[in-house]
Amino acid sequence: MFLNLGSGPRGIDDGHWVNVDGFRDHNVHYLLDFGRPLPFPDESFDGVFCEHVLEHFSPEDGERLAQETYRILRPGGCLRVVVPDAESVLLRYFDSPNEMVARRGVGGETPMEIVNLFFRQRYEHQFLYDWPTMQKMLLRAGFDAAFRSAFGQNGYCPPAVLDDAKYEWESLYVEAVKSLPSSQTGP
Repeated sequence: MFLNLGSGPRGIDDGHWVNVDGFRDHNVHYLLDFGRPLPFPDESFDGVFCEHVLEHFSPEDGERLAQETYRILRPGGCLRVVVPDAESVLLRYFDSPNEMVARRGVGGETPMEIVNLFFRQRYEHQFLYDWPTMQKMLLRAGFDAAFRSAFGQNGYCPPAVLDDAKYEWESLYVEAVKSLPSSQTGP
């Protein structure tokens, strides 16, 4: 079983997936308040996919949500998380500002207005992550390891790679693993 956390309109119509979101949409099975504990038993999912969701929470609330995903993952399970990549946004501001405007603008914005769009998004975004900050948060949340990934890359979470191509150029892709108990890993 897999959880699509914040599925929005991209809910998977498959008996192996549970789609949850804070708003009604196509294939959303459950409406949830992500500020509360997830209503699933401990160790009930093999994988969790979470794309462009964590940036909508404060760092503290994002970590609490990561702790909840850790709790509901089975040993050996994996979280695939995709967020806007703050480092990439800032580098592009300096290295290729016109590309930023062309990709995210709708007409006449300055590169700094695009940077603010990422960091604020009409006050919807609360916190943007770079790789070191995301890794640190996931390890604090309980995960045994976190790895930087890439768009569409099947690393530790092959069934949970549902990456939306529209986010490829701007996103940080990370996989976090809940290890097997030492009694199950063998000699």
